[in-house]
Amino acid sequence: MRCNWGLLAWLLASNVIALETGNIDTTDIQRVSSSNEYSLAQLQTDEDTVNRQDTKSKEDQASFEHAAYILQQYQALLAKKSGLKSKSGSPLRTYRDITTLIPKFVRPYFKDMAQLVARTFGLTDRVGEKYLNRPRQSQPQAVQEAIQTIKDLAAAGHEDALFVLAEMEMYGQYMTEIDLDSAFEHYQQLADISGNATAQYMLGFFYATGLGSVEQQNSMALLYTTLAAIQGHHPAEATLASKHLAGIGVPMSCEKALGYYQSVARSAILYFQSGPILGHRIPDQRVRLSDDNGGTYGVRTGPFSLHKLIDKNSFDELLLYHMQDAEKGHLKTCMTLVDLFYHGHRFAPRNYPLTLKYLRQVLKQLMTDQITPRKGLSQPEMSIAAQAAGMYGIMHLRGEGMPIDTAAALKWLNAGAKMGHGMSCNALGVMYRDGIEVPANQERAIELFKLAADRGHQGGQVNFALAVMDVMPDIARENLKKAADNGHILAHFYLAELYAGLAAGESRCQMAVASYKYVSENGDWLHSPIPSAHAEFQQGELDAATLKYMQAAEMGYGVGQLNAALLLEAAAKRIDAAGRKSATGTGLWSLFKTRQAHLRQTLAYWTRAANSNMPDARVKQGDHYYYGVGVEQDAERAAAAYVVASEADANGLAMWNLGWMYENGVGVKRDFYLAKRWFDKSIEVNEGGKLASHLSLARLCIKYLWAWIRGEDVGESPLFFAPKPVTDEEEKMVQAKAKKQDDHADAQKQRVGGNLEDGDWERRAGALDADDADANDEDADEDDESLSGNLFFVILFLAAGWMFLPMR
Repeated sequence: MRCNWGLLAWLLASNVIALETGNIDTTDIQRVSSSNEYSLAQLQTDEDTVNRQDTKSKEDQASFEHAAYILQQYQALLAKKSGLKSKSGSPLRTYRDITTLIPKFVRPYFKDMAQLVARTFGLTDRVGEKYLNRPRQSQPQAVQEAIQTIKDLAAAGHEDALFVLAEMEMYGQYMTEIDLDSAFEHYQQLADISGNATAQYMLGFFYATGLGSVEQQNSMALLYTTLAAIQGHHPAEATLASKHLAGIGVPMSCEKALGYYQSVARSAILYFQSGPILGHRIPDQRVRLSDDNGGTYGVRTGPFSLHKLIDKNSFDELLLYHMQDAEKGHLKTCMTLVDLFYHGHRFAPRNYPLTLKYLRQVLKQLMTDQITPRKGLSQPEMSIAAQAAGMYGIMHLRGEGMPIDTAAALKWLNAGAKMGHGMSCNALGVMYRDGIEVPANQERAIELFKLAADRGHQGGQVNFALAVMDVMPDIARENLKKAADNGHILAHFYLAELYAGLAAGESRCQMAVASYKYVSENGDWLHSPIPSAHAEFQQGELDAATLKYMQAAEMGYGVGQLNAALLLEAAAKRIDAAGRKSATGTGLWSLFKTRQAHLRQTLAYWTRAANSNMPDARVKQGDHYYYGVGVEQDAERAAAAYVVASEADANGLAMWNLGWMYENGVGVKRDFYLAKRWFDKSIEVNEGGKLASHLSLARLCIKYLWAWIRGEDVGESPLFFAPKPVTDEEEKMVQAKAKKQDDHADAQKQRVGGNLEDGDWERRAGALDADDADANDEDADEDDESLSGNLFFVILFLAAGWMFLPMR
């Protein structure tokens, strides 16, 4: 039982007031005096009890710290052994089922044959089990004892042990199995005992997503997430901000989202400015897991998909080639490697020693010992020298790969600034502003900031704006906007502060929220679940990765929503392929109570990812509605999603889908002309799908002829002689032609009035007739070309009778 200290204090205060104001009976005093010896004895006993409890608490804490240390060391060993070998690719393939290309009456036989072959050769188990999760190993004896110690302490109500146990059951740490229901119980117990903010946030996460056996309840999710946010828990604040901004489970409110995002963003900027000079480095770019396969649907399937899949081995080969080329002294190659190792890459982590190696190689060729450029350098070489000198000075200033040396930094930055390097001018301005190695000089600092801003350096633009904000606010805002457009985190923050401080208005609120959101999601050094989620994915811990990406999705990260949807969809396919009802062995279907709950949450994340402008997410949303996966089948809503993806994202797959739907009258009214229009557009934007679109056009032509012969409705516009989409140049020609016709009419009026001579009128009329004849000839040529192109495919595929059958 916990002691209610507030109530105890109130009772004590009440008794003190009674003693001061009330009349005390002497018999009461005597009675208290007579029992004085007993009270003293009882106090002594209580004191001994407290001492024993303190001793036991110290022993429990020592046991916990020892067990926690063992588990931490074991987890680090597991990460090291795994070597972060990526198991991406196969588990995330979300390509469409090939059976949709086969006529409907053949599909059941094909699927039965495929399942028979899979069972015969044991492919079912391999496909389903290979990527369910990393196979569990038996823990060492010391680790097993440490886990048992944690469980015993948690059963006794030890708060730290409860938290460690809940996290272990939540993510399957230390080679244990995920147990979501037990994790929920321990989070609940911890929240009840101490009001732990992380425990409250996790309870809200359970209720928001319906994980395990927990029923999805938006009201309970909002309650626990709000309780955590009140305590300043940043993931909870980001989650509430995202919900209020998008209206997920709560009324849409820009003002409430603004307050939560402002809190998270201000904390992020404080941390950014607490780092080395020029601030902490921005966290690494978020990785879209779909890029491992070239795109959500594969390589060359959409405007954002890759044209060629590059894996780690291919990247390493390319890197080795550049390193060998750099050894020959090629300056551009050296600077390419400098940029790669200084900023890091998903396949090449940041490496300051290698950065310094290639920087010094460049500086040795281009700079003298007096830190001046060598004579006779070309303009490109001068540009490289300025960039190298500036980067070398900044690494001295920040202590990157070497001890901090402000004197050397000053020399190299001066050299870079003299050659017009924007980054050097900005860093040198910071040194003058803050009095680092030189006397503080605000005027000189502003001058350098302006030079950097004029050269397009984002840091210089921000610093110049802050320096002149009071005297030139318009110029300051202009520079902040320029820097924000290039993604500078400080520019976004100060713009948000400006918008938030202006008069209330929905447009101002939206602009402030957008900038605060950018800062919160791109400056999340302390609270982002995405880095650990990606590490879990690379180690093959797909369920743990899914849970952490789901947390990022609830916080409003577009990458988190996309990756969570990908992993959930892939998990459903793996489990179905394995022929298993449960993926966890606990009676749950994957991470949820039922398959329908799993699919419904997948659709929710696809929809949110689409609203965050993630590649191909809108097409996935349409697929869910078309096939009725996780939602009631609705072809009209599927068509609406495909229209948005086609018009907003220029997605070739969505265009092909719309062409097929208009061809067959599914979800929309049958219209052969619109079907051809969408197929033509798909050919223009989707290079990898040209063959499929041409085949579809051939089938469309045959269907059109057959329907026309049978007297069916084929749409209002003709198929073969349909005009092509009008380009801008053609539109200008049409306008010019219309103007000439107007001039023709004006001329006729003037002739009627006797203002033109007969010869002038005949010359003008002849010129207009000639222009009309040329235009008609061009239109005829285009119609002939369109007709011949379509008829070619009709003749080529006329023998393919199966094209008459429904294909989807």
